[in-house]
Amino acid sequence: MENLSAQTLRWNVYQKIAFRFLFIFFILFIVLLDWSVNTFLSYLYYEGPLSGFLDMVINWTGKHLFHISYTIISPYDGQHNDRTYVYLLYFIMAVAAALGAIIWTVLDRKRANHQTLYYWLTAIIRYYLAFTLFIFALEKFFKMQFPDLGFYTLTESVGDMSPMNLAWAFFGYSYGYNVFMGLAESAALFLLFRRTTSFGALLTLATLANVMAVNYNYDVHAKMYPTALFLMAFFLLLRDAGRLFRFFFTGQAVSLPVIKAPVFKKRWMNISKTVLKVLVICYYIISPVDDYFGYKKRSEERRKAKSNVSGVYDVAAYVVNKDTLSNEDPRRWNQLVIGDKMTEAVRLRGDSIAFIYVSVDKKEIIVSEDQAELYAKMQEIYNEQGLDVYGSKMDSILTARQLESSLHFELPDSTTLQLKGMIKSDSVYITAKRRPVDIKNFRLMKRRFHWITEASYIY
Repeated sequence: MENLSAQTLRWNVYQKIAFRFLFIFFILFIVLLDWSVNTFLSYLYYEGPLSGFLDMVINWTGKHLFHISYTIISPYDGQHNDRTYVYLLYFIMAVAAALGAIIWTVLDRKRANHQTLYYWLTAIIRYYLAFTLFIFALEKFFKMQFPDLGFYTLTESVGDMSPMNLAWAFFGYSYGYNVFMGLAESAALFLLFRRTTSFGALLTLATLANVMAVNYNYDVHAKMYPTALFLMAFFLLLRDAGRLFRFFFTGQAVSLPVIKAPVFKKRWMNISKTVLKVLVICYYIISPVDDYFGYKKRSEERRKAKSNVSGVYDVAAYVVNKDTLSNEDPRRWNQLVIGDKMTEAVRLRGDSIAFIYVSVDKKEIIVSEDQAELYAKMQEIYNEQGLDVYGSKMDSILTARQLESSLHFELPDSTTLQLKGMIKSDSVYITAKRRPVDIKNFRLMKRRFHWITEASYIY
């Protein structure tokens, strides 16, 4: 293989140090923080030592360096919440990259440049961004990230929504806009080819800038993740920054040279490289599409299974330990919303809510109140018992520790829902009546596209 670093171009010391820092940081980011995109890394995280090792390092860092006293919650597959865990991991990666860059610089002072390593880093980032954003595009095409508006969203006043729920309602209303966003994110597939890298990076940069604008301004739980992806796309454009500036602002004719790839001396090795590239692209495009067809099918099956019980229920009677609570009692439930793809919940008196999970097969509703406390307790149980607790075992432990409540439900007729069980240490009996509401009858759902609109404001 020809050594691209043998070219006469010399990098200054600042370029070499910056490149070494970014090389280490971006590789650590892909391996340690966003392993869900890669099947092998996901397996290594769950089945191998990666999860336990990261938990140990991050908990030690949080406790001893930052004196964090609360439970540090680990992310799960595909989650990008800006939790304490994630910020600590960013800190660890930045420190490791800084120390690594210093040591690398001391040991490799005479190197003229890192052209070969630069190629491989850009290749890794190009493929990572392309496949990652393609997965997010599938979320839009299959309408999984922003589901159709359901009973909870349509019956919630705008003033009681969180900024993130408001954004999700906006995106969930229109499938056409989801397709538009998906196409914008699919533009990252241009990054798979060296000749279209600059074009793909420009489109990806614009797409991620929009994602950042939404996430920052609507308090979406993932702000640092799109920021990191944005920096990766920006890194791909750095080599063309001067040329792009001259093109857009000076009117000079410029060309964007294609980064040179290593060429193997043996023909079979070059053929193998091409075949491998085709196989990798096919796998990371076909496999997610197949997965999302499966997700969509299972989602529709769950929706159909809940069709008989779905709806908005007003609580008619709420009995605790054989004592019927008055309508003014703050413990009393006001309303249940079942069958919403985005949120199934209980509305209590005032603006308080509790979240529920409905199992139609078991005729069971699991209720949890404080989500932050619930996640912290789940993490503590995981720390005690490991990965084996996930699933029904986790639910039974949470119920036993009175962190979740299990209620059995019956439908004596088409409009009545009866629930019986325990909430913490109290026995509860609830009767609720289904409202005669149809999603199609909400004004928002009835009004569609109009070419001609005479009035200035349409209500």
